[in-house]
Amino acid sequence: MAKLQPRIAPRPTRMKPTISIPREALVQLLQASGSPLTPEQYVASLPEVSEFKKYPSRARAAAMSKAILLLVTIFAVVFVFFFPGIENGIILVGLALVTFFEYRVHRYFREENPKAPGLGFRNQSAFAAGILIYCLYQGFSTFQMPLQAQTLVEENNLIDPDMLTTVARLFYLFIAVTAGGSQFGLAWYYRNAQVEPTS
Repeated sequence: MAKLQPRIAPRPTRMKPTISIPREALVQLLQASGSPLTPEQYVASLPEVSEFKKYPSRARAAAMSKAILLLVTIFAVVFVFFFPGIENGIILVGLALVTFFEYRVHRYFREENPKAPGLGFRNQSAFAAGILIYCLYQGFSTFQMPLQAQTLVEENNLIDPDMLTTVARLFYLFIAVTAGGSQFGLAWYYRNAQVEPTS
């Protein structure tokens, strides 16, 4: 007498974005419509309408961002080793924190974790704010030409010291706008992938 094998329920096939139906039912629907496709081929042919469809592009952006941040952080470690100081130490700690969270942002986007856009936005916004504060502080509060360089400039009449100070401040302002602006743009790029709550 043949043994009856327990029937295993078919694994449902997930149809984008939120509808799930049994695979056998989908097979019957495809056959009834005269389609030669298998359920897997049919699902693969559907347009990408997933609520997480923006995540892969953000994951690629985060991957590039974290690689650049890691290189900058390594350079900062070497710089602090040769030029120790409280200010340089603070910058190093800030870079390390931003890099750490950027790695997490990348992982969240790859895992389609809904926390990814918010965390990415906060991390990059903080980084942009740090760049802006540092550049404005260096350019408008503490910038001073080294005494030796100032003496050399005055003795050789190379350039007006006030003009040189203005050029340096414009340089810091340029860095603040370009670097800080680009990081803030990346922050909003992450945030744009936020999944809207369903009512």
